[in-house]
Amino acid sequence: MNTVIWDYNGTIIDDVRISVAIENQMLEERHLKAGYTLEQYRSLFCYPIIDYYYKIGYTFTTETYEEMAEEFNHLYDQKFDECGLCDGFIEKIKESISRGCRNVILSACEHNLLNQQCRQLGIDGYFDEILGIDNSWAGSKVQMAKDWMNHADVDPAECIYLGDTTHDLETANAIGIQHCILIGQGHQSYETLKETGAEVRHTLKEVELI
Repeated sequence: MNTVIWDYNGTIIDDVRISVAIENQMLEERHLKAGYTLEQYRSLFCYPIIDYYYKIGYTFTTETYEEMAEEFNHLYDQKFDECGLCDGFIEKIKESISRGCRNVILSACEHNLLNQQCRQLGIDGYFDEILGIDNSWAGSKVQMAKDWMNHADVDPAECIYLGDTTHDLETANAIGIQHCILIGQGHQSYETLKETGAEVRHTLKEVELI
């Protein structure tokens, strides 16, 4: 059985615009440069995420990264209802299921929150497994992916990995998946993704599950 591994934020859920709005609000409250556009955000966003925050002016001298992340998560929860699903997701997940594929979410979102959001969005029933990390700080998901691969009955050669950031490519490489497709409608720009040399598409509608 082929397996399609899905990133969540920016690949399944279209949360980029609320993320930009929250970032600008938090920057303004700290009297830092704000007013970033969606395009600027996508060009600056990177992993590890703490490096992105340094880029936009945080120093973490008067607050910790964890404290800042908790505030972001609180504001995100308040705006969550404004999120929709990424263009092409429903069509592509239904196609994957019709092809008999196993579908798995591997996300840097905290595990319990991820499951709650998927239920709220009405998409939990599409997936065989929904896996998030064990904290709320949006760190690396490489170790979680390795742990999953170690117990899952999955051949990396029969997997497709769909994501929207360079970290998704890093995660795919770490678990031996060569077929990684990056989607330029999420948290990093199409141009940034193309620089990796990976296969890149503008939307999920352009992805071929072969």
